[in-house]
Amino acid sequence: MKIAIIDADLIGRKNHRFPNLSCMKISGFYKRLGADVILKTDYDALEFFDKVFIAKVFSDTPTPASGLFGNVLDLPNVEYGGTGFFFDNAKHLPSYIEHSMPDYHLYDKWLAQVDNGGSEFKAYKDYSIGFLTRGCFRHCPFCVNRRSDKVVKHSPLAEFLDKSRPKICLLDDNFFGFDDWQQDLQELIDTGKPFTFKQGLDVRLLDGQRLIFWTNTFFL
Repeated sequence: MKIAIIDADLIGRKNHRFPNLSCMKISGFYKRLGADVILKTDYDALEFFDKVFIAKVFSDTPTPASGLFGNVLDLPNVEYGGTGFFFDNAKHLPSYIEHSMPDYHLYDKWLAQVDNGGSEFKAYKDYSIGFLTRGCFRHCPFCVNRRSDKVVKHSPLAEFLDKSRPKICLLDDNFFGFDDWQQDLQELIDTGKPFTFKQGLDVRLLDGQRLIFWTNTFFL
């Protein structure tokens, strides 16, 4: 089976420098099934693939409305999704793909062509990427989580941790809003790897317990 994966943000946004986690999970799942998977960096000749998956995070990322065989998104072998297409109505990946190890090598060939050794590509090379928790209760009108009511456990760290990568990047929506945040944070610390919360942390939740734990962990 021949599969093309398109990270629309990579194509449509000039300075975009962060891998699409859904694309990596889809790639990892199908590679484990023995499929021939490539990252495609254009919208040409999609009809020659058994399946084409298109994903984007940002709604203002352009995608082609038409091609040689009509609307690209209407092709029978094309599936597309992500908040860039559907905002807060975006469907989740099937559980068997969502909870599978990302393919951290999906972008390797592209990187070989564009990487000049700069730090701008570190997200593709240095980080294990994933969600420990999902959701938020703030209901901010501008956010894709505005329909969410709480923070829930999403996946164990082992589900996306590549031990060969030196750092960890968390995409959690509101980590400190999770009741068992301390256990997850300790698990991160125990890896001995630097980690970052790309979406930031909610400072309004830094009560005494959280602040003391955070201070004792990182400043002693």
